[in-house]
Amino acid sequence: MSDPKVAALSEKTIRAGFWTIGARLISRGLDFLTLLVLARFLGPADFGLVATAMTVIFVLEAVLELPLISVLIRMPEISDRAYNTAFTLGLLRGLLLTIIMITLSYPLALFYGDDRLMILISTLSAAPALRGMVSPRMVIFDKAMSFQQRGMLEIVSKAAAAAVAITLAIATQNYWAIAAGTLTVPAVMVIFSYVIAPMWPRLTIADWPLFERMISWNLVSQTLTAINWQMDRILLPRFVDTAAFGRFAAANDLASLPSQAIAIPATVPLVSAFVVAQENNRLREAYLKSSSGFCLVLLPVLVFLAVCSNPVINVLLGPKWTEAAPILAGLALVAIPTLPTMPVFPLALALNRFRDLAIRSGVEFLFRLPLSLAGVILFGIPGAIIARLGSAIVVCMSSLILTKAMCGIGLQDQLAVTIRPFMAVIPACGALLVCQYAFRYDDQLVIELFATGLAYCLTYTASAVAFWYMAGRPEGVEASILGLATSLIRAR
Repeated sequence: MSDPKVAALSEKTIRAGFWTIGARLISRGLDFLTLLVLARFLGPADFGLVATAMTVIFVLEAVLELPLISVLIRMPEISDRAYNTAFTLGLLRGLLLTIIMITLSYPLALFYGDDRLMILISTLSAAPALRGMVSPRMVIFDKAMSFQQRGMLEIVSKAAAAAVAITLAIATQNYWAIAAGTLTVPAVMVIFSYVIAPMWPRLTIADWPLFERMISWNLVSQTLTAINWQMDRILLPRFVDTAAFGRFAAANDLASLPSQAIAIPATVPLVSAFVVAQENNRLREAYLKSSSGFCLVLLPVLVFLAVCSNPVINVLLGPKWTEAAPILAGLALVAIPTLPTMPVFPLALALNRFRDLAIRSGVEFLFRLPLSLAGVILFGIPGAIIARLGSAIVVCMSSLILTKAMCGIGLQDQLAVTIRPFMAVIPACGALLVCQYAFRYDDQLVIELFATGLAYCLTYTASAVAFWYMAGRPEGVEASILGLATSLIRAR
């Protein structure tokens, strides 16, 4: 029999996940809509130019990322002084990033050989400063595992950005439409956050000691993680033309969409759930359930993108982007090895194990740097994809070992939760092959791709449920989802 406390925590976590993931799916849907329109009015070279500018900003922003929300969540009671300290640290971080980016804009324009990057990077550098001004009192909802407010914040900001970018793209057909949309997101988030969680911030660092230890190790971890994450995007613009890099950037955005829409928004709910699970001595069960859930949801999406990359690219971006299809297939496949270990990051946040995250990032960096340098210089985009695969395997192995050190779960037990999702995807791939044999993906491309996706989803769902029943209906994400669905039906 299942523990009522565990079941209640699982249901609460899944409800929170539905809100955050649902909001992220809507926001990514708005991103899709924006991408569809922009791809019709702008070319790969425009996307490549903005992607080059944003890559440098992403790296520096990730390097100087401060875990302010994680620190506040762990506080039993949050004082006004702690809120003001968090606001001040976030603002100082944003201003520092803006100054650094403006300073580097000219050398970076020289390095990449494009004068347009100087003004573009300087303009986009305002985004980190705006993000640093979001109301820290939003953490009140995170501590209560109520994520409707944060979901609405993301949806409203993305909708505003989509409207701005689409309007400017149609009117100007210029890459500045992408930049304007990028800046709109943090600007609207700042305004809307103070409507949801009002406060009158004051500049102070009086509570700096509460943040110091976590920030110091986080700086090391984030620096290495950011470089690992964006290494190929840093190197490629130097060795391939702008249009080719634009295709890589677009394919990378599509391949990372599943984790952006599901894994990342689930981080804060999982941190809260792991903290509660640790207090109830249920951390092992909570971690394995979350790992199984990520595999169950993300694996079929990545496999579908890899197998159907050509019709997906043609439907979403148009025929002029066809050369991005093999890139999308490769990037989707190399993301699969990291699925079982996706909950490691929120687990480390919940246990305050930033030092271990820094060690893991360091190990990845030692492997990825030489692989990426050799791959990109010798083979360009295919070399970058191969380097990612090697890095993904290293991350998977080091994360399995780290999880065992943090909460005592053996490697075999961690990998065992992935068996059912991988078994379920095999019949679903058979459905894909049948559809590809039956359809031409030509005149009725959208309808045929939709039919293929529907057949794939139905086959995968039926297979997943069948394997779950064959395994004796064990406690896991399947049981939690079915239980939540049953309770909602009964309530209605």
